[in-house]
Parts: sequence; C-alpha cells; structure tokens
Amino acid sequence: MADPLLTVTSQTAPGAKRREELLRGRGQKDRASSDPQQSLQEAVSLLGSDDWELKEKGLFSIQHLAGSHSEVLLCRLREVCLALTSEVTNLRSKVSYSAIVTLGELFVTLKKDMDSEVDEVARVLLQMVSNSPEFVQKAASQTLGIMVENVTPARAMTALMDMGVKGHAPVRQCAAQLLLSLMQRIGVTKLAGTAWAERLAHVAGKLAQDCHKDTSWQHCAVSSEGMANQKAEGPSVKEPVKERNDGSKKPQATLSSSKRVKSLSDGHLLHRAKAQVTSPPAVEETELLQKLYHLLEAKGFQTRMEGVELLQDLCRTNPQLISTNIVQIFDYFVLRISDSHKKVKQRALDVLAEITGALKDALNPVIIGLVEGITKNLNSKDARVRGAAVKALEESIAHLDQVSLLKEFSYQWNHLSGQALLDVTERITVLVQWVHARSPAVVQRDALPVLWSFLENKALPVRSANVRTVATKLASALYKVMGTQLKKCAASKPAHVRESLSKMLGW
Repeated sequence: MADPLLTVTSQTAPGAKRREELLRGRGQKDRASSDPQQSLQEAVSLLGSDDWELKEKGLFSIQHLAGSHSEVLLCRLREVCLALTSEVTNLRSKVSYSAIVTLGELFVTLKKDMDSEVDEVARVLLQMVSNSPEFVQKAASQTLGIMVENVTPARAMTALMDMGVKGHAPVRQCAAQLLLSLMQRIGVTKLAGTAWAERLAHVAGKLAQDCHKDTSWQHCAVSSEGMANQKAEGPSVKEPVKERNDGSKKPQATLSSSKRVKSLSDGHLLHRAKAQVTSPPAVEETELLQKLYHLLEAKGFQTRMEGVELLQDLCRTNPQLISTNIVQIFDYFVLRISDSHKKVKQRALDVLAEITGALKDALNPVIIGLVEGITKNLNSKDARVRGAAVKALEESIAHLDQVSLLKEFSYQWNHLSGQALLDVTERITVLVQWVHARSPAVVQRDALPVLWSFLENKALPVRSANVRTVATKLASALYKVMGTQLKKCAASKPAHVRESLSKMLGW
C-alpha cells in the first residue's frame, strides 16, 4: 500500500471532486450572510470558546465566508490565520482536522493573497504530518498540496526548504514531494541555472546524504542538481541565468533537465547525484558514523550508553563530522533522549546540554526534535532526569536560534501538562523581549496565544499555585514589548479575559 505521505503530488491536482471530499461541510456555504462582517466576528469569537463544538461551528463559518465573502477575510487575514493555526494543534483531533481543512479552503479561494501566511502555515502543517492521527496527517498533507498549487511558487519553495529540513523523516518526505511538485509546476527550463535551483541542490543533496533511506530527497537531489548545473534555454521568471565558470566537466551535466527528471524512477542516477551535490565523508568517517548509529540503536542499554558517549567524544574531536551529518545523527540520538532506561535518558540529556554549546547553529535543522525530546522529560518523576532536561533547556536558549525556539516552545506548550507547562511558559517569557526586537510578528503569533490560554480559564492540565505568577510574568513581558497593541489585541477577547489582564497589569 502506498504511503499516504508520498502521494501528495498525485492528490494535489485542482478539481471540484477532490475539494468536495476534503472540505466537508462546504455545501452550506451558499447561504451567504447578510452581514459578513458580523459573521466573521462571531466566528473568531467562537474559536476562542472552550466548547469544541462551538469551535467547529466557527471553523465552518470561516469556510463559508471564504467562498462567499472573501473580501471580508482579507481585511483581517492575519488575525484569522493566527486563530486557525492555533486550532491546528488542538488536542481534539476533530477540531484540528477542521482547522486544517479551513486553511485549505483559504488557499483555494484567496490564492496569492495568502503568500504572507505561508511560512507559519507550512511550519504548523508539516508538524502535524509527523505526529498526529492518520486522518489528520492526510489532511495536513493535502492542504500543503493545495497551498503549493495556489500561492506564489517562490514563497512556497522558500517555506518548504526552510521547514522541511527541520523535521523528522515523515516531514522531510512530505516536503520533498511538495518540492518535486513545485519543480514540475514551474518547469525545469525556467528553473535551470537559477539561484533557486542551486539552493534546491544544496538542501536536497544534503538530505539525500543524511537520509540514505529517504528516496524522496534523493529524487529531489537528482532533479535540482541537474537544474543547477544546466544552462537555461530561456530567461528565468525571477532570476537571471547564471553560467558555471569553473570549467569543470561532469558527465551528467550534458543531460537535459527533462531527461534527468524522467530518469528518476530507475534509480541509476541517485548515487552519482548524491556524490556531485555534496562531498561524501571519507571511508574512515563513514565507518565511524555507522558504528555510532549501530550503538545508538542497540538492544542493550549499556551499548546504547556507549553510543551516547561516542557522540560526546566525536563532538569534541570532530565537530565538523557531526555538523555535516546532524540530521541523520539526530534521527538516532533523539530516541535516546526518550530512552526507556533512565540512565541512558539522563546521560543523553547531559550530553545534549554539553554539545549544544559546541555545535550551536549546526543544531538548527534538528531543533524540532531537540525541543520535543527535552520538554517531554520536564515532568519526569526522576529528579536527575528532570534536572538534566532543565539544563538542556537552558543551554538551548543560550546557544540556539531564539526565534525558532519560541516557535517550537509555543507549539510544544499545547501538548504539555504539569510542571513542564509552567517551565516552558517561563522560557517563552524569557524569549519574548529578544525575539520581539527581531520579529514582532512571531511574538504575536506564538507567545500571545499562550497568554490567552491562561486568561481564558481553559482547563489547563496543571495544578500549581505558581500558575498565576507565571501567567503574570508572561503578561508583563508582552506588555513591555507590545504596549498599547496588547490592549488592542485583548479588545476582541471575552470580558473576563480583559478583566483578568487588567488586574494582572494594574490597568
């Protein structure tokens, strides 16, 4: 049976039949509202409700407005998309599914007007591809396909290259298929020789090497590497044609891009493409990496511990080898952060805290798995494991990209409980001021919903006298950077939320 994540290309062709299957409840949208502005306000308010059925009603209302009064959505597009992406991660899978479907509807109707929202939507949907019920994964994959069809290709391509390299294997597979679809949509002639093709070759080639079992990225590497090397036959859509000046001669460079794409299925070019796009490690290094993988996935806990120790040693003696192969290494290592044996888990977290300072930005491609692994251990009943997780958390804030961290903390927050929920909230508070200086939109999109969840008195899975203290610190940090804009954002919230915020901040 074909993997549903690998059928994106065949399922993304536009057509009423497919959209009818995906966008359930769509048949009611012809009942255009006599007051669409009021309908949108009511829909947004329903999304803030504690009742999942009311959330569903709000989501269907937005779908209907997209089909009949899209101009109303355009006026408040950022607010609507923030509300929808927040519900994509809802713990009730039915609400998550409906939010994903609604985003697909917006891409169908608003098309390139959704360009500004592509980065965040792609990030959230790719995360759902990795760790969700099968029907939610399929919906996320299909909505990503709809996105690729309807927005500006360059926007989609940038988002997929940025986000696709940071996820687990299913995420990378899905991103690879979507990139292949984009290549075919744009056309190899227009892409050939451009900076886009060069960047695709770099990203896809690296992942083809890092993920030797992931043929999707290998296919992508073949296509993009060929286009990067080929001189374009006509002018590029957005980028000037660039000729290679190094004088090197490569046998495959004489093949046309169309022939390269056509030859993907036979697999004969895969190995050679990998070798051309990225230099393979030396034989000794390859053997060392294979030894590391073997130890990290061994059955005996003592052997797995040896693998953790070997990784620590390699980070000290050969950090370049680890940095170059970071994605594949972490596919194995993140399993040890969640190891069933407490000693292995604790040691893995200790090593992670140490190597984070050494590797720094090299860890950005694996930041999703890293944050997920750390936060899952914050509620450990073993004090040593929890202590190691807290230390790893602090090291990540000190050395990794803080904008990316805030995004991942916000996403993981929706899946946490107990002390871990408060721990992550405190780290979000720490990051707010620094991230706002670089990207105010990220703070509004990712940190602000955490505050609203506290103030809306939702049934948070945590019992602690520190809840109000933690929420007040977050509110104060947000008010410090947002000022009166925080009041404006609160204006659309229920009265009890505004009242609670006012008491916290002494307004």
